[in-house]
Amino acid sequence: MSSPLMLYYCPGHMSFAPHVILNEIGLPFERRCLSIKSGDTAQAEFRAVNPKGKVPVLKTAEGILTESSAILMYLALRYPGEHLLPDAAVGQAQVVEWLNWLSSMLPASIALRLHPYRFTDEQSAWAGIQARGQAECESFYQMVEQKLQHKTWAVSERFTVVDPMLMIFYRWGDLLGLDMSAFPCWQRHTENMRKRPAVLKTLATEEITI
Repeated sequence: MSSPLMLYYCPGHMSFAPHVILNEIGLPFERRCLSIKSGDTAQAEFRAVNPKGKVPVLKTAEGILTESSAILMYLALRYPGEHLLPDAAVGQAQVVEWLNWLSSMLPASIALRLHPYRFTDEQSAWAGIQARGQAECESFYQMVEQKLQHKTWAVSERFTVVDPMLMIFYRWGDLLGLDMSAFPCWQRHTENMRKRPAVLKTLATEEITI
């Protein structure tokens, strides 16, 4: 009998965090690997699953979920025994704060830096858009570094659904040409993540390194 859970993902993208959390939970789930670069997410078959044409997508027995932050919160709430959220209300609110910020502000700035053509057809403007995106990314990365000072994990004293999302943005720092050694707190966080079996399994499945 097939698993009631199916994750649509693209290696090294926002789907990495739900992929890690599914491995943390340890329940069987099916995977569908897609290539954004090759246009898989633009195909009619996938658009029938998610008209937004984006990953991640999680099929559940209760319906289809899209957006990484929504999927992460669903998994944390659906499997409370895994303790993927803090116990206190303030800690849970901080998780939502992190997820909202990471899933909205940072990708927008990264898009400015890496995909200026999405914002104008005027190629003469692309360099300026990229420069603006780079400056915004550097500012955001500094803010993440500050928020991780004196912490092992992003929220409270234990691993939560925020932590694997931070890990994929750490990887994207290399793609942006940032010197990630300038972010020692974030670097330490990433090293702690690499010690988790679920993270190692996800990296191996997606065939990526961080």
